[in-house]
Amino acid sequence: MTILGINGGVRAGYQDVSAVLLRDGILLAAGEEERLNRVKHSSGQLPFLAVHEVLNLAGISIRDVDIMATHGSTWGDEYEAALKEYFIYSFGHCPRTVRYHHHLCHAASSYYASGFDDTMVITIDASGDGISLQKAIGRGGKLDVLEQIARDNSLGIFYSMMTQFCGFTRDTDEYKLMGLAPYGNADAIDLSFLLAVGNGSYQLNDGYVKHYVPGQPQGSRQQAIFNQKLISELGGPRLPDSTMDARFKNVAAATQQLLENALLEVVRSFSAQTGLRKLCLAGGVALNCAANRKLLALDCIDDIFVQPASGDAGISLGAAYLASVEFDVSPAPMITAKLGREFTNKEIADTLARLGAKYMQVNEPWHMAADLILQDKVVGWMEGRAEFGPRALGSRSILASPFNPEMKEIINGRIKFREGFRPFCPSVLEEDFTRAFASPKSELPYMTVNVDVVSDKYPAVTHVDGTARVQTISAGEPGGFPLLLKSIKAATGTGMVVNTSFNRNREPMVYSVMDAVSAFYGCGMDAMLIGDFLLTKK
Repeated sequence: MTILGINGGVRAGYQDVSAVLLRDGILLAAGEEERLNRVKHSSGQLPFLAVHEVLNLAGISIRDVDIMATHGSTWGDEYEAALKEYFIYSFGHCPRTVRYHHHLCHAASSYYASGFDDTMVITIDASGDGISLQKAIGRGGKLDVLEQIARDNSLGIFYSMMTQFCGFTRDTDEYKLMGLAPYGNADAIDLSFLLAVGNGSYQLNDGYVKHYVPGQPQGSRQQAIFNQKLISELGGPRLPDSTMDARFKNVAAATQQLLENALLEVVRSFSAQTGLRKLCLAGGVALNCAANRKLLALDCIDDIFVQPASGDAGISLGAAYLASVEFDVSPAPMITAKLGREFTNKEIADTLARLGAKYMQVNEPWHMAADLILQDKVVGWMEGRAEFGPRALGSRSILASPFNPEMKEIINGRIKFREGFRPFCPSVLEEDFTRAFASPKSELPYMTVNVDVVSDKYPAVTHVDGTARVQTISAGEPGGFPLLLKSIKAATGTGMVVNTSFNRNREPMVYSVMDAVSAFYGCGMDAMLIGDFLLTKK
């Protein structure tokens, strides 16, 4: 059975448009619309390019799809009619369509991908189908929903409000607030009036949230979701791109601490209720890797799996998994997030020639990249299938030395053009993990959990709080990226690099050769390796 999973919608609030293809329970391909149309999040759209992409990657047409699965189970028959009309207009055919609850899709995306059984499954976001948090149990290949918390008591809305208050954009910049938090003093700002935590749960005071009457259009990302009452309590919000003073650093710290406390309260209570010690997470809040570090450290938790596409892009995957189960095909665990397109050397060379780019072909490009990195050069790296989800995992990455204490400033300033407080992640060989890091879990392939840095030799990947969001790489993995890390190890004793997403500030991660060339020549990167080809600027 071939299942097409999609995420998207015709309202502005639906974002991270995506498509996946599942055949007989095996995940074949996944794509995000923003990577293809170059519009960040692609809000308010249904997938077009992403559907074409996953069909092309599988070598099939829309008429070969047995089931199309998506969210929106609460949206009424009109939405299903709109979907049918859209697919017939855009693709000439609409497969049989099934719809599921937004949070059930999130839960499925993590549970079936994890390979866990007898596990807690918690999904947390701003809201979806009217729900902001859901608790379920995954057991025997089935999901049993135990509790749902409505939108008016949303941890995601709480965090997004404070993201906006600190001058960032909601639904896209929450990771900036997380990165800023360690620079502040959480005890300097009391936010308990806004979010109360205790007795196994939490309560958001929605008197500080802007409300809309039924039928009234929701505000855009440029409009505040907090009201004047919050300003009266905390003072004026920070203007976007203005100076970041201590007050907002403290607000960020207090917000992060409250979120962590709320999540810890929920997980402890759920574990005590069920006796379960494994945890699956999904939903936008699940991408808070600082909070995930504390969840993993709980005495009641033995293991954790965070869906690498935990945001709404993962809805397409969860919907496809649910359809597979409904039609009696057990999904296989997710073994990689590298599910997009791979470009051949001929395709790369043809595109570079068409663009008039000067390049040279090299043998063993991983050795070339390692040599450049050890010369403190910043290197673009593109090989293999593109990643699904927001993290660069060695397919569409910007790489640099973790040993240089000035590297964070260099990359933030002349490569990414972004705020100086933003941290960078390490990719490290699993065998070298304990040289630099400590965590209850030492296999973390998706950059979803922070760990403690226990060595002062890697300043470029060490955040101000002494943590790092790490990606571990098995030495036996296919591709050139593990070989690059082995080359670094041969010279330094540790197979580690700085690994950040291949994009400039406010742009989607690169996907195609043309995207990579544009980003390379539009920033201060020193060199770029695409497949077997090297580009430099001198």
